[in-house]
Formats: sequence, C-alpha cells, structure tokens
Amino acid sequence: MVRVAGRAHGSAVRAGGVRGMLIERREMLRGGLLLAGTGLLPSALCAAPAGKRYGMIEISASGMTVSVYQLSREMLGGDSGMSGFERLAPKRDGEPYSVLASPLESGTDEQAAIRTVDLVADHIARLKADRGVADQDLTIVASSGVASFSAPLLAIIRDRLAGRTGHRIDVVSPRDEARLAFDWIVPRRRRGDVLQLDIGSGNTKGGYYDRRGRNAHYIDMSVPYGTKTMAGAVKFRFPAARTYDFGQHADSFYADTVAPLFQPQLQAAPATMSMPSVFLTGGIVWATSVILYPQAMAERRSWVALQPGDFARLGKLIADGTPYGAGLPATLSPEHRAVVTKTLSAIRNTFNPHQLAAGASLADGVARQFDFARRRTLLFPTFANNGWISQYLIEKFVDGRIAQVA
Repeated sequence: MVRVAGRAHGSAVRAGGVRGMLIERREMLRGGLLLAGTGLLPSALCAAPAGKRYGMIEISASGMTVSVYQLSREMLGGDSGMSGFERLAPKRDGEPYSVLASPLESGTDEQAAIRTVDLVADHIARLKADRGVADQDLTIVASSGVASFSAPLLAIIRDRLAGRTGHRIDVVSPRDEARLAFDWIVPRRRRGDVLQLDIGSGNTKGGYYDRRGRNAHYIDMSVPYGTKTMAGAVKFRFPAARTYDFGQHADSFYADTVAPLFQPQLQAAPATMSMPSVFLTGGIVWATSVILYPQAMAERRSWVALQPGDFARLGKLIADGTPYGAGLPATLSPEHRAVVTKTLSAIRNTFNPHQLAAGASLADGVARQFDFARRRTLLFPTFANNGWISQYLIEKFVDGRIAQVA
C-alpha cells in the first residue's frame, strides 16, 4: 500500500510536564517547508524556498510510500541542532493515510516480487514524467522490517529492479532506521532524556542517546518481530487460534520469544529504563491512537498522549469482537467523524484482526517490559509517520551523497 502521513497541526498536548518538550507551530514554520499535492499522492514534501527536486520511494513491510521533496542548501545549511522535522518544518496537508494495495506480503511467491517491481518501476516513471525528477535524484530505500518480513522477495526485487530501471535499492539496518527516526523527531537539546521506540510491521527497534549535544552516542536495540511478523509467527505456532483468543497466544509468544530477545539488550543499556520520556511510533501505535483517541486524531494533533495500559485496552476490544473499536463517541463533529471513519477504513486495509491482536500484545509486552508506567510522558508523535525516510534524505543531501544543484 501507499500510506501518506496524516496532517500534523501545531496543536499540542498540554498536560503535565509535556509542554516544554513539544514542537510549536512557530518552530515548525522556520524552515519554510510546506506540504502540497504531487498528482501522485494527496501529499508530499515541497519547500517554500526554491530548491532542487528529489523523489523518494520507500518499500516497507506494510507497502510503499512515495514522496517528492524540494531541498536547498539554504534550507538545510548549518548545524543548528534541530530535529529533522524542525529543519524541514512541514505543514501536512491532504487526506491522511491514503492506501494503494501492494502485492508484497510475507510468504508470497516470486510473482509477488515481480508485481512489486512493476509498481516501483511505474512510480519511477511517474516521478520522472509528472514531477520532473531526474534519475540521479531518485532514491529507493527498503526499511529494515522488509528483511524480517520478506527477505527472499526483497533480494528478487533488488535484482530485477536494477536490471529493469538501473536503480538500486538501499536497505537500512534496524539500528540506522531507529537512529534516523529518533533524529527526525527529537532535537539535539532533548537528547539524553528520550527513549524512542518504533513498533513496525516487520520488526521493533529504537534507542536513545547517552547525553545531550553533538557528541552523544546512540544506543540501539531491536528484535525481528513487528506487528505482522509476530502475527505470522503466532499463527504458525497456534494454527487453531481465532480472533477471540489470538491475543492470549500472542501474549505467550511475547513472554517466551520476544522478551528474552530484549532482556540482554536492556541489561547492556540500563539507561533505557530511566529515560523520563518515551516516544512511540509504528502502525500499531497509529491504529491504537485512532481507535482509543479518535478526537485527538481527528484534530490531527502533532502529539497524542498515551497511557501505558492502552495496548491492553485494544487487546480487550479485539478479544470482545470489536477489533476496530466499539463505535465512535457522539461528541465527534460530522467533519471529525468523517475523518476517523476514513482512517479506520485505512486501518482495516492495513491490519487484519489477527495482526491487530499481535500488535497489541507486542506493544503491551513492550510497555510492561520497558516499564512505561514509571515514565513521566508517553507520546505518539503523529508527524513521525515515515519520518525516517525524510531524515535519510536530509542526511544524504547534507553529506553530499546526492547532487545539490541541477
């Protein structure tokens, strides 16, 4: 599928000690970047200052994301210590979470890989013809979760795409993807007190910096299970599992398989447990936020405050036969109701009930093992959707690994 990030307004959670660490709209607008339609998708990144145009295609365990950026040296010049989001300062626009089906799925055959190559090749052609992106300014990158989710298919895709289009696919490691996501969300001044975790479809990864400032060292951790890979593993182990008891089986799988993978990493990085703030991202976090906090998501806030027990709440909804929520609150305005209804449809297209159950168990297991109940703040930064690929392009541009002038 193609999934486009939702609108991230400047609204902020004001409760407790959260306010001082949030990005205000005036900070977001400093870089002058605006989000506008591309003709390919309802939203993509474009810059207010004129700059060179770049295309980005991301292949993830949940599908594909296509973006267009206009970057200039003036926009990204200097080393201000801002997060990637602050540097690009986006205003998100268009309909959130637009979806286009992708044939790339776990366990599918070589024909699925060929169809995926067809899709990517079509996006390349459209970026060139419709948006004027040159071949040398196109970047195609595969997330770390794809290696966990569909590694054999990814190898076929890389070979066939290179032969057909001449374009290579960059594949990032879990560590790199986690660090890129962190730097997209968190400015340098906030390093040292934030743990960021991404519960993806193919894997779960995250980490923190050991101190604030430029010389901080990033400590990462990861496990090769995400919402979809864990659902597949649970179904393989418990083939008779049904929606009402899938979460129980997933809880058992977390306890005997996932938790032991995290435990030595936590012991090697004890500061993980003392970070006062946790920023959570990933598809299951998005789905949970929409189902449990429809008003906040309908308002398209930049930050949504979560509770440690939210994923257990979602798990109970699933076990009770209402995996996508038990109805919308009557307080939603007609406009907000339409937004949430459409987004819930996108969630159904992204996760079936078994996958939602696995993701809820995975996220709840993480919440318990990482002791979220002791943290000062637990937040979902809604602007982080696919943010790591934006950070990837920023760094590629600043490091001179892509041409900066036409």
